[in-house]
Amino acid sequence: MAGSAGYVANDGKSVTFTLGSDGNEADADEGCSRRGHSVFDDDFFRTLLLFVMMTMGLWAQAQGYVTVEPAEAAPDGKTHAMRLYLRNQTTVDYSLEDLDHVTYLPGIGLKVWLKGCTASTDYLYSQMTRIEYAEDANSNANWERTADLWTDYPEAWRLEYPQLSSNVTTTKDDSKSQVIVKRTDDYGISYSLEWDNAKIANRWTCYELHAGNTLSTASRKDDFKADPEVAVSSLLGDYTGSGFSRGHLCPSADRLCSEEQNKQTFFLTNMQPQYQSHNGGLWGRLEAEVRNYATDDSYTQSHCDTLYVVKAATITDKVTIDDEEVDGIYPDIRCGTVNRLLVPKYFYMALLHYNKATDTYQTIAFWTEHKDEVQSVARLADYAISIDELERRTGIDFFCNLPDVIENAVEATVDLDFWHLER
Repeated sequence: MAGSAGYVANDGKSVTFTLGSDGNEADADEGCSRRGHSVFDDDFFRTLLLFVMMTMGLWAQAQGYVTVEPAEAAPDGKTHAMRLYLRNQTTVDYSLEDLDHVTYLPGIGLKVWLKGCTASTDYLYSQMTRIEYAEDANSNANWERTADLWTDYPEAWRLEYPQLSSNVTTTKDDSKSQVIVKRTDDYGISYSLEWDNAKIANRWTCYELHAGNTLSTASRKDDFKADPEVAVSSLLGDYTGSGFSRGHLCPSADRLCSEEQNKQTFFLTNMQPQYQSHNGGLWGRLEAEVRNYATDDSYTQSHCDTLYVVKAATITDKVTIDDEEVDGIYPDIRCGTVNRLLVPKYFYMALLHYNKATDTYQTIAFWTEHKDEVQSVARLADYAISIDELERRTGIDFFCNLPDVIENAVEATVDLDFWHLER
């Protein structure tokens, strides 16, 4: 009988290494199995599994590029053609054309998925001496932005992360942007965001929804406060008497695992000025729909193991809709009299749905006009667009950490039937 062991992969998903009865890797689909011989040792694997269960090692950053010795993930976060050097003196080659994607398990090994195959081929790092990565690779907007990204922003490989702006810095600089990560010891990362200090505005907030962080054991705390981690935070006084609500991006209702986790959603860097008719109306309805996608299988055509979420509003002067430049912010309206916060003209969400059993992804985006009036929520499909269209409108590359072959396929269109939406 085959055995299996679960781990958390480098993209945050729970994945399984499947082994045959003799401790060797299980056969993949016909025509999809790797070249070379079996190298898995059952006793060693059990020892390694026990060690991992006791203490999960950190994913060491590979210092070299092209050749990684000892075997580890490519240091640039991309999918490359690769040659695996095994300890039994054999090698295994994978071309970029054959690869669908590769899942790296920090400190453990990798799962190789080939195009057209429904099963992976699995390797332990301990059974390899090195991996040679070819120069050809998938394009990744974050890794191409800066060679120091892995060191400066170690969470930026996570699937929910969109493209970082070219203006981002690790220091408190009132003319630059900062990436801020909110986390708790018990539940990990609550959410991440990019904050534009010059504009005093949130560029985006991203987070994950899965079984481990969607518990409801705490209540809403209403602990609104400025964020001490950024150079220039918006303030409570910016909203006082302004006529605008403090509109959450990662909502309070998405973080109810603990009091600490919930309080983190009330940093003002996680908010944008919103008309209450939008915040409590259409936007609130979409927030509830997102939670349902993550936790209720009746809302999509397949079970959701992880929902990767990006929520934001337009903070640039112009955006492009149907090849026409239009205002991205209200040019003559500001929020409050202290920092005079800009007021976005549009709010949007980008969602990436992952099903572990089939190792498949689905995407959808929602685009709403930020108006001081009640908008219909009868047909949410009216606000649905593809991720590709959202990228054209905003100039931001979403889910850029997906392998290109997957990213290009799932972002081009929206399957409304999958999301149970009707036009």
